[in-house]
Amino acid sequence: MTAGYGEGLVLHQVDLAVQPGQAVGLMGRNGMGKTTLIRAMLGLVPLRSGQVLIDGEDVAGAAPFERARRGIAVVPEGRGVFASLTVRENLELAARPGLDGRRDWTVERILDTFPRIGQRINNRGDQLSGGEQQMVAIGRALMTNPRLLVLDEATEGLAPLIRDEIWTVIAALRESRIAALVVDRTVAAILSVVDRSTVLVKGHVAFEGSPAELRADEARMSAVLGV
Repeated sequence: MTAGYGEGLVLHQVDLAVQPGQAVGLMGRNGMGKTTLIRAMLGLVPLRSGQVLIDGEDVAGAAPFERARRGIAVVPEGRGVFASLTVRENLELAARPGLDGRRDWTVERILDTFPRIGQRINNRGDQLSGGEQQMVAIGRALMTNPRLLVLDEATEGLAPLIRDEIWTVIAALRESRIAALVVDRTVAAILSVVDRSTVLVKGHVAFEGSPAELRADEARMSAVLGV
């Protein structure tokens, strides 16, 4: 994909693939194009060139809601929990079967995955901590029974204990054969939970491979991520 805003280009022929049951980490310093890539994939930023393929079909001309109906769910940066609705209502409003008609993710399964919000099931969104809101946002996305879950800055600003609870969902996604695209700034954590990593530098792919390959090349780690 090549994409940008106005006359400026942000992404330069970026290739990225996520397979069923696979977690891919999208990494890079601030301003390197991670958010633009997600927005272009979702149809919120038009492509200058390239394709967005779902099962081999190019959906680059499809509206964002049409792509969502193909099984893409997003946990946005900032969470977007409805403040006036309870935890249960936030989850139930998104409930629908997957493309194959299955309902693997239910309110009960979400609460089993995140027991903390089970204790707050009747609390409104504005009565939750930041970590609890993030759990509700992830749960709400899973209630759509997606094929691909996009986690944008899933643990930003959260305490380490809460981060660990959120990362546990990646294992559950693999078991459900749900693909995951994970954007996060905590390099060590993200490399510990994903199968592959793609690192952007100024809108170009600077690295694509396994976490082990990236860890083994300390010079590259320092060059592309500053760690």
